[in-house]
Amino acid sequence: MWNPKPLLVVVSLCISALSSPCTAASGAGKPLVAAVTKDASTSLYTAPLKDGHPLVLDLTSPVISLTTCTSKNGTVTTLSANATDGQNPLFPVSFSAVASCTPQAKVPAGAVGVAGLAPSSQSFPVQVARTQKVANKIALCLPSDGKSTSGNSVGVAIFGGGPLFFIPPDRGDFTTMLAGTVPLHGFNGSPGYYVSSTGVAVEQNRVSTSGGMLVIGLSSTIPYTAVRPDVYVPLLRAFDAAASGPNFPWMSRVTAVAPFERCYDSTKLPQSLLGYSVPQIDVMLEGGQNFTVLGGNSMVQVNGNTACLGFVKAAAGHAPAAVIGGFQLENHLLVLDVEKKQLGFTTFLNAIGLSCSNFNFTLAA
Repeated sequence: MWNPKPLLVVVSLCISALSSPCTAASGAGKPLVAAVTKDASTSLYTAPLKDGHPLVLDLTSPVISLTTCTSKNGTVTTLSANATDGQNPLFPVSFSAVASCTPQAKVPAGAVGVAGLAPSSQSFPVQVARTQKVANKIALCLPSDGKSTSGNSVGVAIFGGGPLFFIPPDRGDFTTMLAGTVPLHGFNGSPGYYVSSTGVAVEQNRVSTSGGMLVIGLSSTIPYTAVRPDVYVPLLRAFDAAASGPNFPWMSRVTAVAPFERCYDSTKLPQSLLGYSVPQIDVMLEGGQNFTVLGGNSMVQVNGNTACLGFVKAAAGHAPAAVIGGFQLENHLLVLDVEKKQLGFTTFLNAIGLSCSNFNFTLAA
């Protein structure tokens, strides 16, 4: 059940602190675009939304929070991005937004807070939607650490819907070229984005897990997919079986590197646009579509000779069966439509010769 929690104290602040409603400089009904970068030391993703300073993009936080204010009740601040036609930034836009002053224990150097993206009455996307008269919808493409074919590793976020074109733009609007769509659900009142899964497969073989439907969360603030023990153990067992089978004779186990439990000699692993040639993992979603994790999103290069399966064991309990972390989301375009309560996603963009770094951030003439 979709159940975002309103933040009444902050809403009250917005009404009392401003002499006019919480709207500001308009982007003329156009979505706003921001560049997304990955911080090497924290693996967090940021966008320059506060006076050119970064805010952490957090899919599980329902509010904007700043480290630069001190009021216990929150504040009204000015945020900024660029209006976009989906191909380029068009012109700068500033707008007023309600923020909390909750200190953030973990933000990258230079970052001044968090842009909460989870559905709520005071999230960053809903405040963009209100002030800019656009849809409460996010197109989010998280970049990887590595250099892309365009020479950088900057991803893109469009707030307010689409379209979204990558270079070259004649390939079309990628928000309409989704590999799958699936309903979004709530989970025990927790903020964030959750989907239902019928199970997990390795090399098209279903992993045996107890129980029925699985709840899967999305997170941009945990680096790797965290899997509940009752799912993690059989998943690892199935991956071992596939990796030691005849289809993957090049997979040679080496000493594990924390926090991972399965590591391999990467000098022996063949590579392609899909990443390392390793067993494919599919998260089988409600409605029959799969979110596919290929080698490019499953194997973490921990040193020059070692790559590890980028899944970790979560704590036992009533947590979601898995929370898909940033590494597994990278170089997929995610379309999070809060109004329709729907998640859409593309295939792994590297597989078609693109990446999240293929958006053209040159200001349109």
